[in-house]
Amino acid sequence: MWISISSTMKAFQNHCPHREFPPRLLETILNKDDTLDFQHEHPLRICLLFPTSAELQPFSNLIPELSVLKDKPWEIYGAQINQLSLTVIVSYIGPANAAAATEHLITYQPQLILHGGAAGAINPTLMPGDIVIGASYKILCSKPILDVRRNLLLSNKGVRYLRDGNAVHVEQLDAPSSLLEIAKSACEIVEGKHPVWTAGGWPAAVARRAPICSTGTLGSQDGWTKDRDELDFIRTEFGVETEDMESAYVAQIAAKHDVPFLAVRAISNNEYACTLEKSEIFPAVTAAAARSAEVLAAICRRLAEPV
Repeated sequence: MWISISSTMKAFQNHCPHREFPPRLLETILNKDDTLDFQHEHPLRICLLFPTSAELQPFSNLIPELSVLKDKPWEIYGAQINQLSLTVIVSYIGPANAAAATEHLITYQPQLILHGGAAGAINPTLMPGDIVIGASYKILCSKPILDVRRNLLLSNKGVRYLRDGNAVHVEQLDAPSSLLEIAKSACEIVEGKHPVWTAGGWPAAVARRAPICSTGTLGSQDGWTKDRDELDFIRTEFGVETEDMESAYVAQIAAKHDVPFLAVRAISNNEYACTLEKSEIFPAVTAAAARSAEVLAAICRRLAEPV
């Protein structure tokens, strides 16, 4: 089943200023009409970032060509697949690690950065195992922090960075539409492989079903939101579908260097419906990461196809 959850937030998003990734390095793989240019340069250099080794593992199972390039200070893997040169890094959890690892990936001169892993549901209709392709990315914060920013007349836009000496403050960063179309096709392939969610966290009151794939806004902050009021605040203030600790920060560094970016996250938990027990967290995160990895691997295989 394909549902564009982002359309439910259209009214919210219409009044939010945003910015799509700029066209400098974008032009190396995207034409002016935002379609992919497979013949511009080969091999196509793609970098991927995973927060943990556990979230990388299912991807490496699907891309057996990967081999270790270095193991310190960063854990990095590489592969050459037809028209594709692939570099993969494990960042570890959190915004600082994700941003630092992305900055390191820039030294490999990527033409595209992909990212994936597990996420918590902010949209209460998302269930464990559902897959959300990031059409856009926002940096989240709590209500007290946002109130302080507003009261002190500071920028309340979460995405803030310098590019070429100029300050950039935006509400969100948008993924190229052509990459979204490829991701949607990849996601549809994955949907049929998983009839139901078998890890923990599925609410007893909800009938088990096959995963839903959707596009939407991914939100990121350094935390795992469990409080109902805080979940409601994030949902109404930011209009995001999910919460994780890395995606938007990777997107920000990619935007700083004008590199197109796409993230795919799968839901590991829905705190509105069913809180995970401590013993259920790792199995749920790894099960969700496996679904995200399948979409990312399918995207890579598609981009690796000979022209």
